[in-house]
Amino acid sequence: MESFKHSCPYCGQHIEYTAGYCGKQMRCPICGNTITFPAVPPRQGGPSLHIKSAKEKSPRKWSWQPTGPLRILWQFQHWNIVAQCAVPFLIIAALLAGAAYVRNKFTEEPPKPTEPIVQADPQAWEKMTDLAKTEQAVQNQIRVITKVGTDIASLTRQRAELQRSYQGVADPEVRRTGDEQIRRAEEELQRVRRLLNADRQRFDLLYSKYQSLGGNVDYRSQLPNY
Repeated sequence: MESFKHSCPYCGQHIEYTAGYCGKQMRCPICGNTITFPAVPPRQGGPSLHIKSAKEKSPRKWSWQPTGPLRILWQFQHWNIVAQCAVPFLIIAALLAGAAYVRNKFTEEPPKPTEPIVQADPQAWEKMTDLAKTEQAVQNQIRVITKVGTDIASLTRQRAELQRSYQGVADPEVRRTGDEQIRRAEEELQRVRRLLNADRQRFDLLYSKYQSLGGNVDYRSQLPNY
């Protein structure tokens, strides 16, 4: 599968990704900031530009005479002067070539360390989505437990008030009515406490999943003490 490279705008880290991540976001594994991959993958190359003139110059016609150039060179009488002028240039060229060889041989620069390329996890986007959903569910469950705990506190106060109201009542009919109200309050209190236990168990399951996905916030400390 063809892959591309994208630099993190915050830390400059190169991240390799495939075409399926175009236009999506993920957290940089180096600095942790959210980055967005380009919606369109970069082009790997294009057709080279070739400009052709309207009129192509016709090749120059040379007359070839086998004995003409050789005859001119053979008849040239100042070859010794040409050789004397060319010798200094040949010496300078040899010195330059030797200096270049020595520099390349003995003054090689150490290779620069290559920047590591981080491979993007193909399932990173799905994991990040699951983590966000699970974290939201944990926070919602904390609010549910808080609401149920408030109801338990209210029912407990109501039961205590009924017990104080009917304490020491001598009338059997009034006493029977009071006992019935206290019994109903106690049943409702027990029902809500069972709901609280079920909500706490659901919180424990969600919090365990949240930790397995990489969550590191201690949401247990945010639970109310009921």
